[in-house]
Formats: sequence, C-alpha cells, structure tokens
Amino acid sequence: SLQASHGQGLRFMSQSHSQDTRTSSSLPKLDLHVIPVWEKGITGKGVVLTVLDDGLEWNHTDIYSNYDAAASYDFNDNDPDPFPRYDSTNENKHGTRCAGEIAMQADNNKCGVGVAYNSKVGGIRMLDGIVTDAIEASSIGFNPNHVDIYSASWGPNDDGKTVEGPGRLAQKAFEYGIQKGRGGKGSIFVWASGNGGRQGDNCDCDGYTDSIFTISISSASQQGLSPWYAEKCSSTLATTSADLHNECTQTHTGTSASAPLAAGIFALALEQNPNLTWRDLQHIVVWTSEFDPLANNPGWKRNGAGLMVNSRFGFGLLNAKALVDLSDPATWTHVPEKKQCIVRDDSFQPRELKASGEITIEIPTKACVGQENAVHSLEHVQVEASIEYTRRGDLHITLTSPAGTTTVLLAERERDTSANGFKNWDFMSVHTWGEDPAGIWTLKITDTSGHMENKGRILNWKLILHGTSEKPKHMKKPRVYIPYNAVQNDRRGVEHMDDMMEVSYRAGVLGTVQLWYTVEIPS
Repeated sequence: SLQASHGQGLRFMSQSHSQDTRTSSSLPKLDLHVIPVWEKGITGKGVVLTVLDDGLEWNHTDIYSNYDAAASYDFNDNDPDPFPRYDSTNENKHGTRCAGEIAMQADNNKCGVGVAYNSKVGGIRMLDGIVTDAIEASSIGFNPNHVDIYSASWGPNDDGKTVEGPGRLAQKAFEYGIQKGRGGKGSIFVWASGNGGRQGDNCDCDGYTDSIFTISISSASQQGLSPWYAEKCSSTLATTSADLHNECTQTHTGTSASAPLAAGIFALALEQNPNLTWRDLQHIVVWTSEFDPLANNPGWKRNGAGLMVNSRFGFGLLNAKALVDLSDPATWTHVPEKKQCIVRDDSFQPRELKASGEITIEIPTKACVGQENAVHSLEHVQVEASIEYTRRGDLHITLTSPAGTTTVLLAERERDTSANGFKNWDFMSVHTWGEDPAGIWTLKITDTSGHMENKGRILNWKLILHGTSEKPKHMKKPRVYIPYNAVQNDRRGVEHMDDMMEVSYRAGVLGTVQLWYTVEIPS
C-alpha cells in the first residue's frame, strides 16, 4: 500500500536583493545557497530528471519549455503521455507540483522558479491506480541512460504499523539503475523520508528510504526544527528546508516537498560534473551538508570520523553552493571502488527475548582485512535480521560501532501491533560514515514497553559493511564545520526584516508546505 504525500499549494517567497527568506529576524537563517550557484551560470542545463508520481501536466505554462517526453510515461494507462487524470473525485496535482519545484521556467513571471530551471523534466504516472511491483520496477527503471535523476515522494503507508520495501522486481530495477544507469555511473534516486511523524512512524520500516541506493531526504521547518510530520531513522542522508502554513497542519503532507528540491540541487551538481557517480554524489552530500543551522535540535552526535549526524536530519541542511563547489571536475577525485564485507556468526543459536528483556550481541570483526573486499572507510552499514516477536512495535534496536557511535536502527512504533516480526529485513544506517569498522560492534535488542506478555526471539543476523579499502581523497583531512552565517557571504544581518519588500508567487507546487528560498534570477 503505497501513498504519496498530498497537499494544497505552496508559495515561493522572493525578497528583493536578499537571500534571507525569513519572515522574522528572530528566526534562524535557513538558506540552501542556490543563488550563488545560479550566479556561476549553473542552472541544471543538460540534466534530465523525472518525477515518479501521479502524472505531469506537461502543457503547464511553467513546465512546457522544459518538458522531456523521453523522460515520461504513463504506467497506469500504459501509454507515453503522463498527463494526470482530472475528474470530480480526484485531482492529481502532486507530480506536477514536484516537477515545478525542480524545473519551473525562470523568466515568464508566472508561478515562480525551479531550483534547476534549465534542466529537463519528465513525469512517470504510476501512483493513480493499483501500484504493483511490476509498475514500480518499470518506473524506477525507466529509460536509465536518458534520465539522470529520479525523484520519488511516496512509499509504504505512513501509518506507524507498516513494514514494507521494494519487491523483487523493483529491487532489481534499483540494482540495474545503479550498475548500468547514466552509462554505468549510476542512476540518482532521491527519496522523501516519509510523513508519518504524527503516527509515531519511523523510516526504519520503509525499505525505499532504507535502501543504500536512494538518497533519503527529510525536512526542516522555517524555525530550523523538525516538522511534526517528519520521521526519524538512521538512513536519512540530508535535509532541505520546507515549512508549513500554520492553518494547514491538520493535513498529512511534508517531506514530499523536500525530495524534488534536493533533486533540483543534485541536477546543479551534475551540470557542474556530469561524471559524478551515484556514490560520489552521496559522499558530496555527506561532506557538504550543514549542521549549524539545525544545531538547536536534539539528537546531534559527532561520529568517529568527526561528522555531525542526526536521525531526523541526516548530515544536515543541503548547501547547494558547497555541493557544487566540491563537485568541480578540476578538483574532485572519484571515490574508490565500493567494497562489501559481510560479518556473520555461523554458530549463532536463536536467542529468546521477553518484555523488559535485552539481547546483546557482540560482533568482533577485522572488516575483511587482508582480503580483496577489506573495508577501512565506511559508507552504509546494514544489519540484516530475522526476528520473531508477538508485538513488533515494542522492539528497539541499537547498533554501536567500534568507535563508540550508537545508532538507533529501529525505534518503537506504538501502532505496530503486528506479530509478523521481521524476515531478513535490512536495517540501514549512514551514521558511521567515514569510520574504520574494525573492532567490536554491539547489537542491542530491547523491549521496555511493559507489555509483559510479549515474547519472541532473534533467529539470525548479519552485519554488512559497505565502504572502501582506502579513505576517499576528500576525507583525508577532517571535515571543518564553519559557523553557518559565516558562509552566507551576504549583508543580511543589518536589514530590517519588516521593511523588506516581499513578493509572493503562488506556485503550483506541493502541499501545506512552504519552501523558503529566493527567486532572484541572475541577469
């Protein structure tokens, strides 16, 4: 049961001669630093994106000039035209709004402007009907040598009780895109981390955002906080800034605004350096995302490689300028070949777990040292486990690395009363990125719910270390965190917010969400 995140409209805010998009000077400055990239003449030229959603109104004045039919298809009706279905019971606007965020024209004074306003954008209509594994696979794997970036704002139901991931065909489509897409450099899959916050959901149980192949994107409110709808999980890589209309907080929307915004920013990076691989881009996101503007939130930790990371925000707020600067082909060195080291204990016997109980598993590893697949610098870590339990939502799982970084792989979900447990489920974390995995890992499974009738057992597990045998070049020196306002190269602090001229553009893009970035176009 897949769902998109739906909503009713969004405004782009433009303030004359300023990149500061706050409505009050007491708010933190959340700026994705898109304008300095535009000023360098980088606007998404030559990059093709497609939005996997409910269709695309490609004749829309704002989109038509950037529409790419070769990046479009209708898998609900099996024809090449992704135009949405409009009738009295249903208005499919979501995909068009997402596409507008990416590629709205810059110069027609209509709705606003897309982040990558000279990129080409298509739409895959696939959510308006029964979504099968085959339809997902066809969408994820559509024209992978033409489409560079796929943006998806859907996933399993955000109801706080569903555990679901890609089916066999969709998983194969992801793998094919990563191995063969973009001429072998790998398709870029951008995924919204989910909107189930109010339902006590977390994206640990969403196998799309939990995939190593997707860049999972969350949201920050204009106050620099985690919005009410956002989910926590250890697979989120980064965040963009979106904000709610106060009067709309009853409607269920949110991070679906953030995924296309991130996709647009990644298009800027691919224009700067079309040779970036899918892993290059993930590394660049990790290395350039900003911790400082979101620093007032709980949950930040510094991992063993000196990187700041948070279950709600990943490595922080995307910084388009830093991301594009680091992508520069004159200075960027491709990350080394990916290695995978699997750690298991063949003598492991199933272990019982009861309410108020705890299972601790110590996992010593040399991380395949001395072998071809040795991992010395981590990227993703997966724990693949099968667990039987009478009430799945009461389980809490943490993983502690040899460097001492503790990550929550699964948080409790009050609504998840299922007795189905987990069958070979991959819990994925990016929180130990850059660490050396050799040493003792500690996996802890607990139930502190007080439901004394609970019982079950862990049947099997394996630890899968993804990374490189040598440190990537850009990581050989420690990451330096600059105070956020110091990188703004602007004159904003002295201006009186109330006196600044505001121009509102009503844009047909996404939901009870406002994106706060300016739409000043370089002449």
